[in-house]
Amino acid sequence: MADNEIAAAVRLVIEAHPQGAEAGPKAILDILQAQDDRFKGFGIQKFKRIFGKAKEFTSLPAVPQDYAATVASATKQLNPSFSLEKTQPQPAKNGTGKGAGYSSCNEVVEVASENKENCIDGDAEVVLARPDLARKFGMMIGMDKAPQGGHTITSIRQGGVLDDWNSKNPSTAIQVGDVLLSVNGKGTFDEMMKEFGQSLSCILKLARKSEHSNKQVLSSEPLRVDNSEAVKEAAEWEKRKARVTAALIPGLKKIIESEFGPGASARISRVERMYERIGQNEVYEEETELGKIYAPGFIQGLCTTPWHDTKDYSWCAELSRQWKAIRTELRNSLSEDSLWTGGAYQASNEAYGADWKIMGVFTADQWRDEKRFKVTSAAVRSLKGVKPFEVFFARMPAHTKIATHSDNLNYILTSHLALELEEGKCLFKVGSEERPWKEGEMLVVDTSYMHSCVNESDRARYVLVFRFWHPALSDEELRAIQLSHAILARASEKR
Repeated sequence: MADNEIAAAVRLVIEAHPQGAEAGPKAILDILQAQDDRFKGFGIQKFKRIFGKAKEFTSLPAVPQDYAATVASATKQLNPSFSLEKTQPQPAKNGTGKGAGYSSCNEVVEVASENKENCIDGDAEVVLARPDLARKFGMMIGMDKAPQGGHTITSIRQGGVLDDWNSKNPSTAIQVGDVLLSVNGKGTFDEMMKEFGQSLSCILKLARKSEHSNKQVLSSEPLRVDNSEAVKEAAEWEKRKARVTAALIPGLKKIIESEFGPGASARISRVERMYERIGQNEVYEEETELGKIYAPGFIQGLCTTPWHDTKDYSWCAELSRQWKAIRTELRNSLSEDSLWTGGAYQASNEAYGADWKIMGVFTADQWRDEKRFKVTSAAVRSLKGVKPFEVFFARMPAHTKIATHSDNLNYILTSHLALELEEGKCLFKVGSEERPWKEGEMLVVDTSYMHSCVNESDRARYVLVFRFWHPALSDEELRAIQLSHAILARASEKR
């Protein structure tokens, strides 16, 4: 792909975006990747160079012929009132001059309608946008395929992005029973859940539930694309987040100096770089032979491998020795449904596995119900050489699956102690490798790699999840991140 042509296509999409260049390279790249597979090979750093070149145009460029369909489809999704015709130089009659080699607006539309690979067709189509990954789309879909393809929408969560969109568009509201055919052009269950997990904007293609028939059919009434409020909210939050993260580091440095002594703030430079990237809305992504890493919270220099050897963590053997006593304590509380919750990350957990529940032992830096979990709490407290981030029992019902996702942080590692399950039918995939759980045995993984799990058995699977701070963090870095979590959580609550 010629850089000048790519930059011209990018500039036109920027022009159509309600936020313009302020939307940033990541948002524009997401839109282009959803429309054109050629952009899927771009990493964010490479695309930033193209984005910079696109902003340098002193006037709007003509539509590059190779990207006519992409530009037409993307601008239509972003802003139906945006007119390409006003931006285009007209080709000379003899095919020469300033407009030679480019398509007119009408030609762009023709190419877009003929090139089905580069644009999403169909009447039932809508764009949902959110300000950041913490805000959830709020839609659950069934795992089983619908008769005409796609997956049926089984619930819509109150307060989610979709719920807000429905309230603004009552005549074309998406309903339980509608079938989701694709998200950003992706059609499988795992692919759609991945898009919901990691994309700020999603183009949904739907088959509407007919009011006059039990059949699922495409609606004759097109869904109106209206993401203006979401875009406005996104812009306001991005400005706020940039201010918060800019103010965060000086404050952290002062606290670290006061707690660890003069010069200690120099030892949190990796944390500082991480929050600079977060403030710029950058996510660390890397495709490796062992799997894909996806981590908005990424500390450079930490060991990154999906599967860790438990022999490298001496405390794993000590915890494993107590597994039967811990399982007995778990069994004593199994019947008390009120103890099982979605946890602190309930919204995101429900997006990947609605039936997955936890029973907290140590969460949000507090020990929970130490009387009830006396054995487990004592076992964890006694471990040497590890610093707990959170500890909880996790229940995964029979015949369920947790879709592929990332836990977003590479400075927290995760261990599982298998307590009760049907061996051979409960599998955990991290990166490109899948392993079974075995009762009484531990697994240690890095869940900033994309991961998923499945319980194909006829009974629930129970594990003790012990998430801990990466041992390669310095004391100053760990403390700085702890403080930053609390500060950013308060800032998010004030939105």
